[in-house]
Amino acid sequence: MVVGAGPGDAYLDGALYRDHEPLDAQMAFRLVYDPRWLVVDLLKASLAGLGLLSVAAFFYLVPGYALLAYLWQGESFPWPARMGVAAGLSLALYPLLFLWTDLVGLHLGPLYAWIPAIGGLAALAWRYRRWRPRQGWDGLHRWVRSDTFWPDLAFMVVLALVFAVRLLVVRGLAAPMWGDSYQHTLIAQLLIDNRGLFGSWEPYVPYRSLTTHFGFPATVAVFSWATGMGSVQATLLVGQILNGLAVLTLYPLTLRIADQNRWAGVGAVLVASLLSPIPAYYVNWGRYAQLAGQAILPVALWLLWELVRKDELGKIILLSGVVISGMSLAYYRMVFYYVPFVLAWLIGWGLPQWKGNLRQWLRIGARLALVAGISLVLFLPWGRQVAGGRLATALEAGVISSSPAEQVWADYQVWRNITFFVPVLLLLLSFAALVWSLLQQRWAVAAIGLWVLGLSLLVAGRLIRLPGANMMQNFAILIALYIPAALLVGWLVGRISQGIMGWVSKAGPGAVGAMLAIAAFWGALGQLRIVNPSFVMVTRPDFRAMAWIRQHTPPDGRFLVEGFRIYGGRSAVGADAGWWIPLLAGRENTMPPQYALLNEEPSDAGYTQRVVNLVAHLETHSPVSPEGIKALCDWGITQFTSARGRDESGRAQCSCSLQTHWLIVPPSAQFTVRTGWRSLRWIPRPAGQAPDE
Repeated sequence: MVVGAGPGDAYLDGALYRDHEPLDAQMAFRLVYDPRWLVVDLLKASLAGLGLLSVAAFFYLVPGYALLAYLWQGESFPWPARMGVAAGLSLALYPLLFLWTDLVGLHLGPLYAWIPAIGGLAALAWRYRRWRPRQGWDGLHRWVRSDTFWPDLAFMVVLALVFAVRLLVVRGLAAPMWGDSYQHTLIAQLLIDNRGLFGSWEPYVPYRSLTTHFGFPATVAVFSWATGMGSVQATLLVGQILNGLAVLTLYPLTLRIADQNRWAGVGAVLVASLLSPIPAYYVNWGRYAQLAGQAILPVALWLLWELVRKDELGKIILLSGVVISGMSLAYYRMVFYYVPFVLAWLIGWGLPQWKGNLRQWLRIGARLALVAGISLVLFLPWGRQVAGGRLATALEAGVISSSPAEQVWADYQVWRNITFFVPVLLLLLSFAALVWSLLQQRWAVAAIGLWVLGLSLLVAGRLIRLPGANMMQNFAILIALYIPAALLVGWLVGRISQGIMGWVSKAGPGAVGAMLAIAAFWGALGQLRIVNPSFVMVTRPDFRAMAWIRQHTPPDGRFLVEGFRIYGGRSAVGADAGWWIPLLAGRENTMPPQYALLNEEPSDAGYTQRVVNLVAHLETHSPVSPEGIKALCDWGITQFTSARGRDESGRAQCSCSLQTHWLIVPPSAQFTVRTGWRSLRWIPRPAGQAPDE
């Protein structure tokens, strides 16, 4: 009998077995689902997803919604825009709450989740205490008969598809993907363990400072406390929830640019969420810190308009300071996205509006200075903690010495791949929107083009020692271009919708809504395949291996795991699920998370360099060579997975002049030894079978 087979990486979990031994292959088969059970499973998933989104709304919308209910009492603006602003405000509040309670010595644990949410719910109940169900029914009837019905309905369809796709694509994942996910998950777990901010990464890795941004892990910790979910699953799901909120917050900003055209808001959300591969593709990279910052950024930009438009400045200035500081705690680079927008807005929109009106310029300058002052005050406790650390030293180095022109030019080469991040059609539509805005003198829209130009010049600022420019990357800018593209194409959708309704006034709204809904379904189908299996590091068999490690290896064991060097050999990262051993198996390994390795102070002054040196050494010497064995013994490594040198029991022996170590090979794990000439890969025994059985 012949059995069809495929490559070993055809599926994420398991392997093809022959005579009870795993092979580096997979069986070829075709899945056929019973339609009835398929429907049942989808219904169960839908109910679970609705429950998950209800919890997310309670914690990520209610606190900000309560603030809006009191600060915007005399003004009504569309409920989708209110949802977007509420999401940005809520996400900005949590890291500030962690920071300022830690400053006074309070670690609140689960109360970080419940105080803002329950407090916000109580505030809303008091604010609307005179509301009656009859008012709701009357309002619903008026809405159905109003001009806002069709754009709002289209918005709900798009938003439902966004979150459905975001949750559906990760159903088969055992853990968040790629390298950044490990460090976010570990920081979230440390926040949970310490009931708040921490100063030591132990017992997971030997580092004793925290200077990196923690906004996203704080959001994960809140969700974990609220649901009882573990940090691994919470990181995966919260990352996808924020991926949806990041496009929702574009709605209010688009409305401001498009003069309250709701179709423009729907178009912007549609473009960013379902027609653009970014930010949906973030799931593959685990780039959740930048995503968290970008979920708050549009609200910070929306508040910038409110500074000019409203007279009650105290509330707007305070909220702006809260949002900017919370956004910065989520991702330090967000300041470098915000400031170029302010400059582009002042030049592109403010200059045509105010021209030589010195009083107006001084007025807006004073307001911006107050916002900057409040942001700095709120961020100051964290700034003092970062000062003097390795991150601050890196920033200072960029001011003292400029980068070579060749290095800067090499960084710009990533722009050749711009069509991967912003598809050609969206680029053309964005350019068309810019041209149309210039012809119609719509300076608020044209200012977005200046913003993109300013962002593109940031990395070149290294040549003139621009503060912080050495911390920017063109890749980080390219994966944020979905924001200006969505704003421009959204405005274009709004203008086209006005034209269509001018031609066919009665059927126009329904026609526009139908076209956007069709585009949304088409985009959703395309994004069902957004997850790239090559970025998966931890699978279900790896969890079985971690359980075996925890049960069968000594608590003081230290595992050698595969890694490779980055940043010109100055740092190193893990290459497979072994990187997660400290978190998932409770054992030490040789590869700390990248944030710790780059930014934090090790408990042993030479530990960071020793990690990099070990990776460099094993790139040229096999772990089972005499030179490799000596390096392992010097490190005190007691376990690793080996390509050769095993005895019949599956163990490998490491001998040196000091002692002999038995190196246990855990099941269901794979290890690749990279040398200058070859790559050796060992496929282990079946899961659950210990090496000495």
